[in-house]
Parts: sequence; structure tokens; C-alpha cells
Amino acid sequence: MQTGRQTLSQIEQTISKLHADETRLDSALKSADAEAERLHTDRIAALKELARIKLDEISAGRLVANLDNAERRALDILEDSRHRLATATERREVAVAEVETAERNRHDLAGTVEDALAAVEVIRADAERAVQDTANWRTAKAAFDEANGVAAEAEKKARQSQSELGAKQRPYDADPLFKYLWSRGFGSPSYDAGNFVRMVDRGMADFIGYSDARPNYAMLLEIPLRLGEHAKAKRAAADNRKAALAAIERQAMSAAGIDAKERALAEARHKLATAEATLADKRAVLKSIDEERAKLVINNGTPAYLSTLEAIAAGDAADDIATLYSEARRTATTADERIVRRIELIDQRMATITREMSELRRSARDLADRRGEVERVRDRFRSAGYDHPQATFGNDSQIGQVLGQVLEGVVRSGILWDLLREGFRTRPSRGRPDFGAPGFPFPFPMPGGGDNGTSGGGWREQSSRGGWFPTGGGGSRDRGSSRGNDDFTTGGSF
Repeated sequence: MQTGRQTLSQIEQTISKLHADETRLDSALKSADAEAERLHTDRIAALKELARIKLDEISAGRLVANLDNAERRALDILEDSRHRLATATERREVAVAEVETAERNRHDLAGTVEDALAAVEVIRADAERAVQDTANWRTAKAAFDEANGVAAEAEKKARQSQSELGAKQRPYDADPLFKYLWSRGFGSPSYDAGNFVRMVDRGMADFIGYSDARPNYAMLLEIPLRLGEHAKAKRAAADNRKAALAAIERQAMSAAGIDAKERALAEARHKLATAEATLADKRAVLKSIDEERAKLVINNGTPAYLSTLEAIAAGDAADDIATLYSEARRTATTADERIVRRIELIDQRMATITREMSELRRSARDLADRRGEVERVRDRFRSAGYDHPQATFGNDSQIGQVLGQVLEGVVRSGILWDLLREGFRTRPSRGRPDFGAPGFPFPFPMPGGGDNGTSGGGWREQSSRGGWFPTGGGGSRDRGSSRGNDDFTTGGSF
């Protein structure tokens, strides 16, 4: 079993390894590019040499000039492309190193938060055991339990009355004459109508027995309101008892030295938040460089690459080249045949290099896709709050195995998220989570992973308080509780 922080670090290390693989691919592409440039230069030189042997002075001079122009254009384009790729690769290596450094710093600070939180929990648990032996606490706890029971029963009756209202109200609502008279306020001080309308309304009221039905309907609507107000009053009384109990518990924690531990936790969270912001900035820079690199490496349809091919094709398409080959093959001299053979070997090697570069680009595209998938899992992991200080993963060996298979290209990362969701748990708190309200310093992530990607990462916000607490370590929201303005759940079971 490993913590959420350790699991996140494992995912980030996989991304770093994929980045390293991409860097190695860049080096291979750079070598292949240089080889292609060398072969192109050798080919042009051989064509020039052959032209001087086989063509007359005017034809040879014209062909050599054309070859020189094509060579300069192609080499200039290749040089510019290679320079931009080298620059992007260097910037990328620096950015990757800065991201990895920022991740290690964030990882260390997250560990500090976990340690500070553990220290707070220990004091809370010790204070809870100690205070339960005092008469003040027992009296306050009994008073709260009684008030909380009364409030819970009042809330139950209010909910029941509200749920029954629809069925009891339906016969009245189904009578159009009754609904008309009720909406006009007939029989109440708000009723206002002329003499003729009053006469007609009075006749309808006598016909349907409105004078007897109206007070019953009014009482039917009034009961849920009154029960709701009663429940709110009882819950407020229970909250007051809860506050009195929490004050005693807080005093016990303060006497045990929790104030200093909480300050240390707050300071650790502040440093972690700063590190998170720095890491986000570093990743944004790296993402921009990755996108720039993709245009240079992965997409072989870039203007620079196409322009190079066009320049080379323009030189080869010249009529004089065809004449040159024809003359070389027609004569019996060995010098020109050796040059032609050399050109053919160069062409074969260039075709091989072109295939290798195409394969390298396909590999680069696949690596970039796999890295992007793992990065999206990482971001979803953090959005779900799986890096929470009390998050754990019991299937860490499976997670590690899948990450290794992603590195090898055996599987895609879709299965990884499923494993993370299945393995996520929260470590139970030491003692009662709401002891000495506001209780737990920051909210837990929702079980199940927060598929909308936004429900679990709030714990990193330094202003977050309480939220909710699991009832048994992996838990569920306390549905019978009420929520205060500070987002702390009050009431509920102990």
C-alpha cells in the first residue's frame, strides 16, 4: 500500500521517462537529419563531377550552376530547420529539468504537510481520550446528544410532513372551482371584487362547501411550515450545545499544545500551495515547448521540410540530369561509371534514411500521444483529490505494472485510471473527525474519483476547512448533517 503522494510521484516519474525517451528520439532524428544532409551534399558533388566529365563546357557550367543554387536552397532550409529543432530540444531539456525539480520540491513539501497533519491528529486523539474523563465534557456531551436527538426527530417529522403534503393537497388542487376561489383569496382579508363578482363567487363557494374546505387546506399547508420552523429551532439549539461541547474539546486540545502544531500545518500548506503554483508555471512553459517541438519533429509536413523536398526535386527534374545519366551509361569509360554507381548507392542510402526518419517520426508521435495520455491521468488524479494527505492505494503493484507497460507501449493509459479509482481509499482519522469543531483541517476527496474532475482538489486551498468526513476511513457523506457557511459539516453521528 502506498500513499496518494507516492502514487502521484510514480505517475510523474513515468512522464519524465517518456520525456527522456523523446529526447533520445530527438538525438536519433538529429543524427539521421545530418546523415541525409551529408548524403545530399555528396550526391550534388558527384553530379557536378560527372557533368564536368561528360558534358561540354557550356552545358556543364549551366548544370553546375543549377545544382549549386538547388544545393544552397536545400542546405539553407535544412540548416534552419535543424537549428530550430536543436534550440527547441535544448529549451525542452532545461524545461523538463525545471519541472522535475519543481515536482521533487512539491513532493517533499507534501510530505511535510502529511507529517504536520499527523502531529495534529495525534494531539487531537490524545486530547479526546483525556477530556472524555472530565465531568464538564460528559455533561456537555449528554446535553448535545439529547438536543441532537430532539432536533433529528423534529427534522424527521418535518420531512415526513412535507412528503405527505402532495398527496393530501392533490384533491383540493384537482378542483378548479376551489383553486379559483383560493387564488382570488376568497374568504380572506385580501379578497377584493365588485358586487356582481362577489355574488357569483359566493354562489360557487356555497355550492362546493368552500367555507369548510378552506381552513382545512390552509392548515394542511401551514403544518409543514410550522414543523420546518420547529425543526430549525431545535437544530439551532443542538448547534449551540455542539458549540459548547466543541469549546470544551478545543480547550483540551489547546492545553495539549495543538495551537503550535496547527500553525506548523498552516505554514506547511502555504509552502505547498506556493510550490504547486510554481510547478504549474513550469509545466505551462514545458507544454508550450512540447507543442513547438511537435511541429518540428512529429509533423513531417512542415513548410521547411516540404520546401527542402521541392528544392531537391527541382534539381533532379532538370533535363540536363537525364542527359548526364544517358551519356554516362552510353560511353565505355570507367570513371563516369564509378561516379554513376556512387550516385546510385547514395540514392539507396538516402531512401533508407528517409524511411528511418519516417519511422522515427511515427515513434515520436506515439511517444507524445502516450505522454499526453499519462499527463491527462495525472491532472485528473489531482483534480479528484487523490493526492490528499490521507489517500492510500492498496493496488500499488498493479498500478506500477501498468505504468511500466505504458512506457513499453504495450497498453494505453485508459486502464490506469480505472485502477486508480478502484484502489483509492482514505486512511481513517485518529479519533473522532469532528472533535473540537471545526474539526478536520481540510475536506476529503469524494469517493469514486470525482468524474467531473473538480470535486476533490479543494483540499489544496489553504482556506478550505472541514468539508465532510468519512464515517469509517473510506466513507460516505453524512447525509443527516447540516452545513454551515464555512462549509463545515455540523451535527450528524459520532
